[in-house]
Amino acid sequence: MQLCMQALYIQHFPFSLINLTLMKHLFTKYLLIAVLMAIAWLPTSAQLVLVRDVAASSGGTGTAGGITFDYTIGEPAVATIAAGSWMLSQGFQQPEILPPLAPGVNPLMDFILFPNPASTTARMQFNLLTENMITLMLVNTAGQVIYSERRVYGAGKVTIPTPVDKLAAGIYTVIIKAGGMIYTEKLIVQ
Repeated sequence: MQLCMQALYIQHFPFSLINLTLMKHLFTKYLLIAVLMAIAWLPTSAQLVLVRDVAASSGGTGTAGGITFDYTIGEPAVATIAAGSWMLSQGFQQPEILPPLAPGVNPLMDFILFPNPASTTARMQFNLLTENMITLMLVNTAGQVIYSERRVYGAGKVTIPTPVDKLAAGIYTVIIKAGGMIYTEKLIVQ
């Protein structure tokens, strides 16, 4: 009787257990593909970070016949060929041309202050997305500017060493201004 009921069940319902398992497998497969495609279209801010860490003794840039060559001593020559808005580059050298930032976009990323507490030199490190004027200030607890530096830095990883060995032990505020944005961090001097 039970075998007869199963046969009746399969005849009246076209989706058998095998078909349902196959449908579940295909649904999972297509769902996974849809999620991966959605992630691929998400914008990421890390795509614009330009880190220039090349270990070499020397290098340079030259132009010959309308072609710009970037090279580093000890490595094969690297040619950068540009035509209009297209640029072809190989190797470690990165192009100096970066897309302009949209208005209001933060030009400074990954700001860290180390060592903290510091006794001789404190270092401020960050990534700049475009060339920018950077103002660095060290302010004491009374609000007085103890140290100030204003300079243009190029795009890429920037490290600013600041001597603190002549400062009195205490808590200071590091202020960095870049592209209309202000960043603050507490610094302890020992």
